[in-house]
Amino acid sequence: MKFKSAIAALKTLDRRVALSLAVLFVLAVPVFAHGGFDHVIGNVVKVSNNVVTIKTSTGNVDVRLNDQTEITKDKLKAQLTDLAPGVRVVVDIPEDSTNKTAHAIKIGASAAPDHGGHQ
Repeated sequence: MKFKSAIAALKTLDRRVALSLAVLFVLAVPVFAHGGFDHVIGNVVKVSNNVVTIKTSTGNVDVRLNDQTEITKDKLKAQLTDLAPGVRVVVDIPEDSTNKTAHAIKIGASAAPDHGGHQ
């Protein structure tokens, strides 16, 4: 009987250790996930008066630009004119930014054209 009891105690301990490690991992991820930045991911809708409107999966987001905003495409410096409607972007905004001013904008590929349901 002692043998079965010891095995049961080890299984309980294993579960507790695994659960503790999982909780620790989940709590640690947000600390490292953003590196001090919030990210806006989507497609450019428009650029007007140093504000870029980005269509995200949850709706449009306006992001401000300033002289320090870095715009890159394929890791090379890009221009404001490269932020054309439909272009895919990832925007880094400092977590403490009160007015959503972009630190960096990384330009990706243009959005795929909508073919109205054609395969």
